[in-house]
Amino acid sequence: MSEDSRRRAETKVKWARLWARAKQIVSTDPSGSDEDDLLVDEEAAKVLATQAGRLKGGLAKVAQLAAYDPGATLGGRSGATRSARAVLAGLWDHAPAISASAIARVIEEDLGKSPQALFASWDSAPLASASIGQVHAATLADGTSVVVKVQYPGVAEALRADLDDTAFVRKLAGSEVGRTLDDAALAALGLAVRGELDYRAEAAAMTEFAAAWQDHRVLRFPRVIAELSSGRVLTMTRAKGKTVVETGGSGSPETRRLAALAIFEVTWGSPLAHGLLNADPNPGNFLIDEQPDGGIHLWCLDFGCAFAVGDEVRDADREIFWGLLDDDNASAAERFRVGLARAGLLRRADLLASTAHRDWERALAAPFATHGDFHWSAQFATDLASATGRVLAIGGMALPAKVLMLWRQRLGAAAVIGMLDAKAPFRRVLLELIGNGRRALRWGGGGGPAALQSLV
Repeated sequence: MSEDSRRRAETKVKWARLWARAKQIVSTDPSGSDEDDLLVDEEAAKVLATQAGRLKGGLAKVAQLAAYDPGATLGGRSGATRSARAVLAGLWDHAPAISASAIARVIEEDLGKSPQALFASWDSAPLASASIGQVHAATLADGTSVVVKVQYPGVAEALRADLDDTAFVRKLAGSEVGRTLDDAALAALGLAVRGELDYRAEAAAMTEFAAAWQDHRVLRFPRVIAELSSGRVLTMTRAKGKTVVETGGSGSPETRRLAALAIFEVTWGSPLAHGLLNADPNPGNFLIDEQPDGGIHLWCLDFGCAFAVGDEVRDADREIFWGLLDDDNASAAERFRVGLARAGLLRRADLLASTAHRDWERALAAPFATHGDFHWSAQFATDLASATGRVLAIGGMALPAKVLMLWRQRLGAAAVIGMLDAKAPFRRVLLELIGNGRRALRWGGGGGPAALQSLV
């Protein structure tokens, strides 16, 4: 997709919203209503879904984000209504597919043979299709069921062109934070998204995550078939289960509870416990496989935007959450803010007492403030995204490049967990992951009251 094509598509989305709103004003109450806005956003979402499905690449990624992130931008407006998100949700894994011959050509170029020659069976109709590739079912010679992820021909050039546009990269930040990012943070986001084009890197990341969680009772990861993979083709064992949307809509309270805890563990816990980050927590990247004993297996898919966060980022992040887990109010507050300073999030300590900062601190702490079950709802995810946007907007906090992807992932994961509308002991699970950190508190290397004082 050329940059001009994408810009024309974005313009169509904006005009769809303006035109629908104009029709409402001349035909109904000029003051409008919440229901009017819902219809307007749905109209824009239909146009966005059509354009994103046709052009794929970066525009499809923005549409996917708008389908679950409460702070993502739709047609120039921050946040998409529930009906608009429903329209866009199909783009998670059911974007319009491309021809079987085009997909076969990519496989033959990369692996040297046609899919029919490489696999014992090959389904030319895709199981799923998303922003930069689609997935086909196949069988190996030994009978193993696999899926083959194949990159759309030409999408690499299209996505790179999208990412050369700074204004467009801001939209990919989502969660109302894009407008607050500096050049370094935007460059980090662009680099991470470019990394999704390398399926060899994705295969390595999937294998690393699987090793980190290999003894987990619930988390499961596909196995990479290296000899049938390349830079644009990724073959892996097939996972099964229900989607987050299906489970959130019809799953029992216990199934939703177990799924919410598992998604929390792998999204919050991977950076905190293992220093690993999968920065794209799309709802379509999880499958919930209910077990005969009443438990579940959570299959974790798509590691195209995954990498190590580094010890410095991990240690500062732990300090933040150790502060939230501390029952001593005085030491908890200080430790939390030391963690913010060490992570580079705290720009001005004099704004710590602001209403916006206190609202954000309360929202972030809410799942861990209770020793029992916390109700992680879609409304909580929306409140967390909104509070984060406000605290960034007043300038007391920032998202520097080194932590941008971590917090972008965290807000997205909060929205995905919220889709399950579950009550669960998130505090207990976080304590199991990182402990209380009481022996690990360090006052050197940029921490402690002196660090806070220097920011005033």
